[in-house]
Amino acid sequence: MLDQPLGDTLGRLHDAVREATDVQAVVDTVAASARATLPGVAEVSVTLRRDGEARTVGATGERARRCDEVEYAGDAGPCLTAADEGRTVLVRDVETDGRWPAWALAARAEGFVGAAAFPVATRADVSVSLNVYSERHLEWQDSAVVLGERYAAGVAHVLGWSVRLVDLAQTTADLRASLESRAVIDQAIGIVMAQNRVGPDEALRLLRQASQGRNVKLRDLARDVVVAVGGSEPESVFVPRR
Repeated sequence: MLDQPLGDTLGRLHDAVREATDVQAVVDTVAASARATLPGVAEVSVTLRRDGEARTVGATGERARRCDEVEYAGDAGPCLTAADEGRTVLVRDVETDGRWPAWALAARAEGFVGAAAFPVATRADVSVSLNVYSERHLEWQDSAVVLGERYAAGVAHVLGWSVRLVDLAQTTADLRASLESRAVIDQAIGIVMAQNRVGPDEALRLLRQASQGRNVKLRDLARDVVVAVGGSEPESVFVPRR
C-alpha cells in the first residue's frame, strides 16, 4: 500500500498528466515530480530501450541527458542495467563504484556524486527505467530506496500510456513519410518515362540503377529529379537507352 504523501503526489501527477497537451509534457512531468519527491535528487531522466536501442525520452535537465548518452554509447551503466534486468541499481559514490567507468567519468564531469535507477514495468516489448542523479553521496536508507521503487511502480501506467502514444505518433509519421516518398517517386517515374520514352517498370529500373550507382536513397534521387525538372531550364537526368 502506498504511503499517504506518495499517494497524494501520484494523485496530483495523474491530474497533471490528464491536462498535458502532448506526450513529451507527460514524461517531463513524471521526471519533475520524481525530483520533487525523492530525497537529495538534482536531476531525473527516463530511459526507454526497445529492439536494443536506448534513448532518453524525458529529463529535468541536459546534464542527465548527457550522462545517459554516454551510457548508451557504451551500452553499459545503471540506467540500462535497471531497465534490462528489472532491478534497482544504486550508485552511492560514482568515484569509487567502479562498475561503469565511462559513465562514472561523465557523471563526475556533470557534477554528480551519486545516482540510482529504478525499473518501470510498462510493456513486455520495451524496457524503461527512472534514473535519478544526486550532487552528493547517495546515503539512502532502505526507506528512501523503497520510496523510489514505489514511485516507479506508481508511474508505470502513465509511462506505459506514453509509450503507446509515442508508438502511434511514430507509426503515423512513418506512414506519412512513406506516402510522401511514394508520391515523389511516382513523379520521378513519370519524368523518366517522358524523357526516355520508356514504360513505368523500365523508368523505375533506371531510377534504382542510378540510386545504386550514386549511393543515394531512391526517394532522395527522385526528389532531385523532380526539383531539376521543375526548374526554369529542365535538363534530362538520364542518358537515353541505345
